[in-house]
Amino acid sequence: MTFLSKLGAILLKGVAIATGFSQVLGQQLPGGGGAMVQKISKDLAEIAQIVVTIEAVGQLKGLPGAEKAKAAGPLIAQIILQSTIMTGQKINDATLFNQGCVNIAGGMADVLNSLHPDGAKETKPE
Repeated sequence: MTFLSKLGAILLKGVAIATGFSQVLGQQLPGGGGAMVQKISKDLAEIAQIVVTIEAVGQLKGLPGAEKAKAAGPLIAQIILQSTIMTGQKINDATLFNQGCVNIAGGMADVLNSLHPDGAKETKPE
């Protein structure tokens, strides 16, 4: 059984907070949610910046999307490893963790690609 399936099974039994994940869930309770939203927003902004940077490098090197996501994976892994959800956790399957980080990179690229191109503006230094 994986961590996620075990956590899901615990929550299905009606337990509000599962051991090993209570810190993250606890921060979502009233009074603690604001800081959690700010942290997640910061992490997402950092992930988006990595994807944008890798996109620029990938364009220079002529890399396809999958290769750009693969290149961004290790950088995104560093953000994930420092995130609140990893507090007190240890990785059981490094290959699966790394693939998840590559998938996050691809997912963020999809999110950014879904935005209207007019939102990307160039600012010239004065």
